[in-house]
Amino acid sequence: FPSGSGETLSLPEHSKVGDLKVLAQKTFRKGFLKLVTADGRVLTDPEDSLHAAGVQDGEHLVSVAQQVHTAASHAAIALWCPGGNGVANWGDLRRGGDCSAVQDQLRSVQQIQATDYGAFAAIL
Repeated sequence: FPSGSGETLSLPEHSKVGDLKVLAQKTFRKGFLKLVTADGRVLTDPEDSLHAAGVQDGEHLVSVAQQVHTAASHAAIALWCPGGNGVANWGDLRRGGDCSAVQDQLRSVQQIQATDYGAFAAIL
């Protein structure tokens, strides 16, 4: 963390970025983290192997806690981190509680607006 707290994290050789992120989330007890390499690259694709992402054994990474944003209608709620890789939502499946059909398009979301009728609009 930029605050100076740190931990040594160990993963099997063929682990993915998503594995590292989950381990960091559990270790630091923070649900929304951004992982940044020493040269400033943000590790964004959870499916990339650590090797493909350019992470070397023993490399120092910075973990940045992200602020969670919410938008709510009468029937559903959406949560996201600006610039993050997805949106989580809950509620009435017919009124904004299910974004699975467009989840792959919800990358780098900057803002979400909700209507009173259960629809959400994402600004990328």
